[in-house]
Amino acid sequence: MAELRGLDLSTHLKMIVNEFKANKSIYSYPEKKFYTGFPGYDLSVDFHHKKAATPLGPASGPHTQLAQNIVLSYLHGARIIELKTIQILDELDIPRPCIDARNVGYNVEWSQELRLEESYQEYVVAWMLIKFLEEMELLGVPKGDPFYDMVFDVSAGYDLKGIQSPRVDKWLRDIRDAREKIAELQAGLPEEFERFKNLEIDPHIGTTLTLSTFHGCPRDEIESIVQHLMREHGFHVIVKMNPTLLGYDFVRKTLNDDLGYENVQLDPEAFKHDLQFDEAVAMMRRLLAFGAQHGCKLGAKFTNTLVVKNTEKVFTDEVQYLSGPPLHVLSIHSMHRFRQAMGEDFHISFSAGIAKHNFADTVSCNMKPVTVCTDLLKTGGYSRLFDYLARLQSAMEEKKCTTLKDFVGSEAEAVHRTEAIVKNLISNPVYHFDKNKKAPRKVGSHLELFDCLSCDKCLTVCPNAANFSFAVEPQEIELFDYRFEEGRFKPKPNGMLKIGKATQIANLADFCNECGDCDTYCPEDGGPFVMKPRFFFSRESYNPFKKNNGFYFINENEMICQLAEQEYRLFYNEKSGEYTIHDKDAVYIFNEDFQLVSAKPDESVPDCTQINTADYYRARLIFNGIKTSRQRFGANVLF
Repeated sequence: MAELRGLDLSTHLKMIVNEFKANKSIYSYPEKKFYTGFPGYDLSVDFHHKKAATPLGPASGPHTQLAQNIVLSYLHGARIIELKTIQILDELDIPRPCIDARNVGYNVEWSQELRLEESYQEYVVAWMLIKFLEEMELLGVPKGDPFYDMVFDVSAGYDLKGIQSPRVDKWLRDIRDAREKIAELQAGLPEEFERFKNLEIDPHIGTTLTLSTFHGCPRDEIESIVQHLMREHGFHVIVKMNPTLLGYDFVRKTLNDDLGYENVQLDPEAFKHDLQFDEAVAMMRRLLAFGAQHGCKLGAKFTNTLVVKNTEKVFTDEVQYLSGPPLHVLSIHSMHRFRQAMGEDFHISFSAGIAKHNFADTVSCNMKPVTVCTDLLKTGGYSRLFDYLARLQSAMEEKKCTTLKDFVGSEAEAVHRTEAIVKNLISNPVYHFDKNKKAPRKVGSHLELFDCLSCDKCLTVCPNAANFSFAVEPQEIELFDYRFEEGRFKPKPNGMLKIGKATQIANLADFCNECGDCDTYCPEDGGPFVMKPRFFFSRESYNPFKKNNGFYFINENEMICQLAEQEYRLFYNEKSGEYTIHDKDAVYIFNEDFQLVSAKPDESVPDCTQINTADYYRARLIFNGIKTSRQRFGANVLF
């Protein structure tokens, strides 16, 4: 696979401004579902001494790794954004695919896929881009409005040794005060963005941290990590709990018997080695006192994913991590029991099986933030966030509440409401296997380089916005191959190349981590990230990719590509309107009507050599399509 890479701040900013001006969209997402608030309603919450305009956010995971992911979450209403977990082991070999969101939700992805320094760059770039969006008032809300109040919640793991290491220690200090990096990035902005060079940007990007530890991490290790983060870094800490707190018997009965997930096989060892309920309560009580001594707040997040045996065989690992609807039931039960033990004023955040139908109820249980992951991997992607907030506003309207504070009510009222929700969860069919076993429909056809159903599902299900569309004029082109005879190339008809659709799909390889989600939701077989043209941002990232469907624009009139294990170089002469194509055998010049003007063979080309030009025709159609679509996301970034 191609190596996952982010883009620099200036390129992101240019893409956003140009695309929004031309199409009223950002990273392919149309403005119509951008969150601009609900007049007369205050959805804000307090989160560890900070204000956030909504209680909603993406969970630490595939939606918070790259800058564009974070910006897209923000545009659709997220205001507490849990960054993807960083750790000292930052050169992981993660199996591909790593996500299976066909119905319930499984994954084998567990921390950042970038180097620590690259993750830091992505988070600072995202923070700055959001501040620039506010300065430009791109969403139509005056800058300075509470609408823009936002929190970046850092996520770190997985053991004390790693967190104390010099690289992670520096990373944590830098994210708390990023003024040097911000100044560096502002200084590098081009003249067209001069107005942002001296814009005052809060450098304290992260002051809260959600701790994610290994499954089976000992209690004393977790406690020591929290104490270190509070004492040495001053973080307010939320400890992510595991659903194993409920015990093997309860979890097995709930999953297999009550909800009907007979295909889910638990790993009994995970329950033996994970933190136990009573020791978790005792630990958190001690840490509350420790935090008070150091001026730091403490909370718990419910919950991490559940370790189960790999029975689906989508992944190669022996175990996989369960999320989605069944995890929601377990996590609400776990949270309620834990809060009863800790006290109704204990801070809780939540992430498990959140969707638009249960978001408002979950918020009403006095949890903040309420974060989502699996549901965003479905059709619509980030735009689904807007629907959560719309449902929340409707629920507030029904209760005749205009503020979220009034909607939630007192802590005692929230606990009482939680009790009622818990009682009905297991009997609710929306969480049962029968309602969550259907996979996305496949139609039986196989993807090719051009044309597909053009359903655009692959665009929004990608967490990284790696897939994009471009325009090609539907047409039929007569193909000619050329045979080198008697010192010249002679044409030989070789069928027709038909382009049936005006919309074509392509992939930004540097943004793609081959998670497999676009393959899951594509109605055709083959995978868009495999079969469609794959574009690279640089020669450095293109060069190692010696497979089919690799493309790189050297400049706006010159492109190199790899097709069918053959590399081509295409140059367009704007003055003459001619195209020059280089391959290993010859240099050809074609006119705009695909007719050969001249050809110069390589000296080593023997007589009677057959030159197949079908791939040239394909490359040229893609070349022209990208140039024509240059104001769209995807094409926008390639020049």
